[in-house]
Amino acid sequence: RAMRTDHLWRDLGLSNRAELSRLLARHFPALAAGNTKNMKWKKYFYRKLCEAEGFSSCTAPSCGECHDFESCFGPEEVESRLSPTTNVG
Repeated sequence: RAMRTDHLWRDLGLSNRAELSRLLARHFPALAAGNTKNMKWKKYFYRKLCEAEGFSSCTAPSCGECHDFESCFGPEEVESRLSPTTNVG
């Protein structure tokens, strides 16, 4: 699912990015704590994998100078794919 083109939290069927952040902080605290600049999770994971392999996925000297800054750090405010629950009583 992580290879899909949407936001990771949506691909995983979660309600929003905050829910994914809480899940990662609980189950992978060291990894989650490393995302200090609030990079989008897919971008962050990809960056960490690249660093572990010894290369950089970025051509800019810093994120602040990158032309794709919004792609990595922009807002993720989109609707969840989850349908609202109804009370069947």
